[in-house]
Amino acid sequence: MNMAAQNKFGISAAVLKWIAVVTMVIDHFAASVYLLLPQYDSDIYKIMRKIGRIAFPIYCFLLVEGFFHTRNRVKYLRNCFLFAMVSEIPFDMAIFGRVVYPRGQNVYFTLCIGLCALMVLDRFRFRYEEKYIVLRTAVIFLAAYVGEVTDVDYHWKGVLFIILFYYVRDMKEWIRNLAGICAFAYEITAPLAFIPIHFYNGERGRQMKYLFYAIYPVHLLLFGLVRFYLNGMPG
Repeated sequence: MNMAAQNKFGISAAVLKWIAVVTMVIDHFAASVYLLLPQYDSDIYKIMRKIGRIAFPIYCFLLVEGFFHTRNRVKYLRNCFLFAMVSEIPFDMAIFGRVVYPRGQNVYFTLCIGLCALMVLDRFRFRYEEKYIVLRTAVIFLAAYVGEVTDVDYHWKGVLFIILFYYVRDMKEWIRNLAGICAFAYEITAPLAFIPIHFYNGERGRQMKYLFYAIYPVHLLLFGLVRFYLNGMPG
């Protein structure tokens, strides 16, 4: 059953976004600031990082929902790419302690690669001739390869997770959730994301579109500046 047909008393896309944002910020705080504090505790650090694993499955899920609901997929990709560019220096500052760190790109680039793959795959979604099966397979492998060689966040796995959500979106809910749980099982807490996803009611909720985009670079910039203050400017 399509998720939009579910009852209206569940969780809207806006609430899912806030869950993803809060868990992501906790994760990034642990990775960028907390580990440098004098009162650092490794157990608390690990708990915060595990909480953060909940965010990415929700972002993948919402990206695919946005892909199907947006009126302009090219604009959707453009916005994602612009915020990927804006976020890269703050990401490097917060996560790697450098103003520029080429061996790791922020998660918006992961989402961009996933979106590009979906735009191609969707053109041949209902074509089952052998040549289209081969083409879809090639697109999936190419997208995963690009995700790996460009060192985007979550690497090839992140790109494939986005594609997985695309293909299971219209399946029965229990199949969709089971597929997601199995895919993310390598991270012990990531499957917890499918609890709020299960209650998604297909509603947009109160959207603060650019706020959700902007939270990512803004919080990373703040954490990056705090990291430089605690650890000193990189040489």
